[in-house]
Amino acid sequence: MRRHRPGISAIVILATALLVTACGGSGGDGGAEESLEVTASETPVAQARQVEPKVAERLRGATTDPGLNVDWTYQGVRSGQISGSVVTVLVHNLNDEPLSPADIPQPTLTYNSGGGTMVEATPITNEDAILPLGLDLPLGAGASTNLRYAFEVSPGNLWDAKLQVGNVIFEGNLNF
Repeated sequence: MRRHRPGISAIVILATALLVTACGGSGGDGGAEESLEVTASETPVAQARQVEPKVAERLRGATTDPGLNVDWTYQGVRSGQISGSVVTVLVHNLNDEPLSPADIPQPTLTYNSGGGTMVEATPITNEDAILPLGLDLPLGAGASTNLRYAFEVSPGNLWDAKLQVGNVIFEGNLNF
């Protein structure tokens, strides 16, 4: 049984008509050529500003980052799949434009190693992690996403710690 496909037939007829018109033309202009210029416009992106870091008033709830114009919400920490800790933060873009991944620097994490000595945790890179880390694509206007960052420190050592992500600092017991 053969089915009639009017959509395909119409496309073939239209393509043939365009080809004949393009090749044959009216013949009166002696083969004058038309030119078509295609330009691409850049998508606007949010502009990050340098500002003094802001300490979050509490670990739970959103804290606005005036430099990036985003809200950061600390979501918690868990053990990494192989070792270390994975910190999760929610970022909500308050801009009218997308936020570039390049505008969000690698967070820093310092923790009390005992006796009041604060030590900076070594970040684990995307190449060494199983889960994707950080922001890999632009974050759309008004969009939110959870970002994960891995560090070479056990979650149990984060009872007295400071995490700076963007221009916001979360400090206290990050292992709750």
